Amino acid sequence: MNSSKILIIEGENSNLDRFNILQKNAKKNSFFNIKIIIIIFIIIFFLFFNLNENLIKNFHIIINQKIIKQLNFIKVKLQILEENQKMFSKKKIITNYNDNIYYLLSTMEVLGFNKIRIGRKADGGYIFLNDFKNIKIAYSFGISSDVSFEKELADKNIDIFMYDHTINKLPFNNSKFHWKKIGLCGKNNSKKNMNTLPELIKENGHSKEENMILKFDIESYEWEVLQDLPINIMKKFKYIVGEFHLYEKDELKYYNIFKKIKLTHQIFHIHCNNCGEIINLNKFKICKLLEISFIQKEGYYFAKDYNNYPIENLDFKNCKNKADLSYLINLINKYRNY
Repeated sequence: MNSSKILIIEGENSNLDRFNILQKNAKKNSFFNIKIIIIIFIIIFFLFFNLNENLIKNFHIIINQKIIKQLNFIKVKLQILEENQKMFSKKKIITNYNDNIYYLLSTMEVLGFNKIRIGRKADGGYIFLNDFKNIKIAYSFGISSDVSFEKELADKNIDIFMYDHTINKLPFNNSKFHWKKIGLCGKNNSKKNMNTLPELIKENGHSKEENMILKFDIESYEWEVLQDLPINIMKKFKYIVGEFHLYEKDELKYYNIFKKIKLTHQIFHIHCNNCGEIINLNKFKICKLLEISFIQKEGYYFAKDYNNYPIENLDFKNCKNKADLSYLINLINKYRNY
């Protein structure tokens, strides 16, 4: 009896010990699990907080960009209304152009885009941004014997409507080339084989097109073309690039026309064609031949242009044996007043 009781008691004690051990282990495990849960909760909290912080930052950025874009849009619209009133009022003569011609010709940097050259590294090439989104149509006036500019646009799947009344055929053909032996003029020009830009756009069925390219090198006809060009037609072109021929006697005309273009477009690059000489527009020195690149203002952001002209690998001499004159662009930018 005694031995059996002892065995029973020892068995009960051993079971009790095991229970106590299990209970202690359970407590340790529960504390460990609680610690794990707390750590996981802290990690989730910080991840959630950082994610929300990034979301908030991104949200603020998006909202700010939309607000800035709308403000710029409103600013451009108000500027167009104000300038239209000035330009088309009874007092069409602007008396302070001498103090502002450099301002009108100053370049600005387009934020978020690089400059590229379209066309050969000589006379006939022009500077664009690396942005050809939604561009399907280009108008090119003044072809002569070089179509390197048009060929590069054709390679970008852009249809080019080409006009030159001084040639009998193109140097070579391309499925994207659409050439006619017609010259470009203003509305008051009655010469044969000449037509206005609005009429050509209508004739080609492009009256509803936007984001087109306009390029010209038409030996001084650009002034009457741009003078007579309605603002609503000008806004159809994302890019306006061309060679401008300046003469000392027509300063006021240049001032008015550049002011008109800059209602909707901004100059982002200028190159001096060194085949021409330096002239004086009253107190300002400038190249007689300017290759200017405009971009439509709407949808872009601009900043001061700190480039030193001419820009390497973008600007090339038109006449190889003459000095480059593009340093004058640095003088223009020096005088700007934002």
